[in-house]
Amino acid sequence: METPQTRAPSITERQRTILKLIVQEYVATGRPVGSKTLTERYALGVSSATIRNEMVELEGVGLIQQPHTSGGRVPTDQGYRYYVHELMAPPELSSGDQIMIRHQFRQVEFQLDQLIEFAAVVLAETAGNVSVVTAPRTIKARLRHFELISLQPQLALLILVTQESAVRQMMLHLPVADDQAALSKMADALVPPLRGLSADEIDTRIIGASRNSRFVLEQIVRGLRGMDAADQTQVRHSGIENILVQPEFAGEEAQGVLELLRGTTFLSAVLPSMQVGHEVQVFIGDENPTSELHRFGVVMSTYGIDGEVAGILGVLGPTRMPYWRSISSVRYMARLMSDLMQDLYSA
Repeated sequence: METPQTRAPSITERQRTILKLIVQEYVATGRPVGSKTLTERYALGVSSATIRNEMVELEGVGLIQQPHTSGGRVPTDQGYRYYVHELMAPPELSSGDQIMIRHQFRQVEFQLDQLIEFAAVVLAETAGNVSVVTAPRTIKARLRHFELISLQPQLALLILVTQESAVRQMMLHLPVADDQAALSKMADALVPPLRGLSADEIDTRIIGASRNSRFVLEQIVRGLRGMDAADQTQVRHSGIENILVQPEFAGEEAQGVLELLRGTTFLSAVLPSMQVGHEVQVFIGDENPTSELHRFGVVMSTYGIDGEVAGILGVLGPTRMPYWRSISSVRYMARLMSDLMQDLYSA
C-alpha cells in the first residue's frame, strides 16, 4: 500500500493502543472519544486519569485533537495516517467476501460498459462508501476485427473493432472499384494475421499488399492511431447514499458532494496523483491535491494489463472512513478487474 510519505511521530506502545482505539471508536460512532469510554469498554489496565494524560501526549504530537474544551478527542488527518500506516491490520478481504464478489461477477454479461457499471455498484456495497470506476484506456489500441461494406463501386464503410470492443467507422474512397464479394474476401484474408496487433505493428504489413489492400491497411493504421489519441474517460460512480447519511455531509454539505462527483473536479484532481502500478494509494484530508477534497479520505488503485490498458477505481468517503474495509475492498477489486481485463483482451 503506497501512501504519501511523512515522518511518523515516536509514541509509546500504550499510546499506540489508545490511538488505535480512538480511531476505531470514532469511525464507528462519529462521536468524540473520552477516557471514560475507553476504560469502560476496554481492559487497558490503567486509570481514566492515566488515559487522559496519554491523550494529552497524543494531542501534543498532532495525532488527535479536542473539538470542544470539555469533550473527548478525535483523530487528526495525521492520526488517521499513522493508523493506516502503522497500526492497521493487513487489509485483505475475507475469503468469503472474495468468493461472493467473484460469484456476482459471473452473473454479468461480459461486456465492457456493463462490467464497469457493475464494478462501481459492487465496490460501493463492499466498501460502504462512494465508488468511482473509470473505463480502461488502451495504451495502444489493438485490432480485434474489421469489416468492409460496399456502398458504391469505389466507396466503402470500414468498421474497426478493438480488443476492448471499442468501435470506429470510417468512410473509404477506394483507389480501385471493388464489389462486396471482393471486399469481404479481403477482410477475411486480412483479419486473422492482424488480430491483436497495434497500429505500428500493422504498419509493417503494408509493404507488398495489393493496391486496395494497402489502402485499407493504411486506413486501419490511421483509425487505430486516432483511437490511441482519444482523451475521453468514461467514469461510473455508485453509493452516493453511503456518504450522504454521514453527519459530516448532512444538509447543505450534501449538494457539494454531489457536485464534486458529477463534475470533473474529482477525476481531474486525482488522476495526476496516481502512480503507475496496482498498489493501493491513500490520500487523507489535506493530503488530497485540491481543497475541495480536504474533507475526504480517498482510496484509489489502478487496474489493467501492464503496458497495454489501464483504468482506476477507488472509494471516496469522510476522513472518518473505515480504512481497513476501504483499502481491502479497493485492493481486491483492482486485482479482480485486472484479471477480467486479461480475459477480455486475450479473447
